[in-house]
Amino acid sequence: MAGAVLTPRVRIMAICDGVRESRTESGVFNLKGLRQEIASDAYPFVPSRLWLLLLLSSPRTGEYTCYIRVVNDRTDRTVFYSYLEPRPRFEFDGGLSANRIPIRCTFPKAGPYTVQVWFYQDDGNDVLKGEMPFYVAAGGE
Repeated sequence: MAGAVLTPRVRIMAICDGVRESRTESGVFNLKGLRQEIASDAYPFVPSRLWLLLLLSSPRTGEYTCYIRVVNDRTDRTVFYSYLEPRPRFEFDGGLSANRIPIRCTFPKAGPYTVQVWFYQDDGNDVLKGEMPFYVAAGGE
């Protein structure tokens, strides 16, 4: 449990059709199509645009290696895996870090999935710091 204390916290996780930083104000993001699910008539399904917005906090200064996984809940197989680039960085006395990442994956079937946020640990196991359900529906569901 010690590793969980040393890594940043996930304050916000949001899956959207688009995430764009404001042209006029730094650190402000415009979200398009905030989602809890997506539907398709054909599988495997490759959505054209899905983005994950993360707001992380940390009381400590530093840069952290973070990765995202999307897991099929029925099979426990990972359908998406990617490091968060650039890595979340926290300046003097920590603070907040807003990050966005495109989710480019193939959903093999309709059903429940989980989006996970992990932090790498040099010593010990990596730490799961955030989970969010995401449902992929068949056509008319």
